[in-house]
This record gives sequence, structure tokens and C-alpha cells, in this order.
Amino acid sequence: MSKISRSDYDKIVKIHNESGIKAAMEYIKLNYGNKYPRDVLTRIKKSPGYSYDAAAKKIITSKKAEEKSIFMDIDELCNPIVSTNLTPATAASTGDTKDITIEVLYQELMQEKFIELTKYIRLNRYLNTVSIDKTALIDNGYQVSIH
Repeated sequence: MSKISRSDYDKIVKIHNESGIKAAMEYIKLNYGNKYPRDVLTRIKKSPGYSYDAAAKKIITSKKAEEKSIFMDIDELCNPIVSTNLTPATAASTGDTKDITIEVLYQELMQEKFIELTKYIRLNRYLNTVSIDKTALIDNGYQVSIH
């Protein structure tokens, strides 16, 4: 069973509006192998950028769907597109694309280290205190030294 992405919604909506709901459900069954095509149509009707006109029995595509949303939808979250293309402006401003990739690598490594530290260390800005779980640190192989 293949997943139906948002880019396929327009094709399904066109079939639904021109040939009817049965033709759209048959199209979904045949092309995507989905056992429950009615659920797919319901998901399309409820998704942003689409609405259902019960009187005309048609799915209406709104113009807002064409605009770039500030929030990511479920398809973008599940299937992130990794961009390896760098614009000349960013490459020229930092010098070389290798420098950019190394910086990204360093940032990712630092983020992993900070996430690891948040398991053991808590900062309370209101009370100006630092709480360290020393037993958990030692149990996980760290050595604790206070200067």
C-alpha cells in the first residue's frame, strides 16, 4: 500500500468533482492500494486548503492552499527533504561549502551534547541554583569534579 501525499490530493479532487465519489474511491483503490478510500476522501475534505460543498457534492480548493504555510504539514514532517544545494550568497559569505558542512556538523554535535547534559543538570534561573544528579552521572560512566 503506497501513501497518498498532499501533492496527489489535487488529482483525486479533480476526479471526485468530475466523475463523482465512486470514481474517486475506485481511483484511490486501484492506484494506491488503499482499503479505505472513503477515509482518504474525508482526510482531504478536512485538510487545510480544501472544503466540502454538501449541496454541490464537490470538494472546493481554496486559494490559501497555494500560499506557503508557516507551519509544516504532516507530510513534510514525516518525509523531510534534505537540501544539499547552497545558494552562491551563503557559500560566498562563509568562504567555502566545506566550511558550512563542518559548521553544521559541529552544531549537531553540540546539540547532542547539550541534550545529554540536560539529563543530569538543571538550572533554576529564579532561585539561581544548579541541580546536578551526581549518582546518575557516575552510574553512566562520567566523572564529576567541581572547581
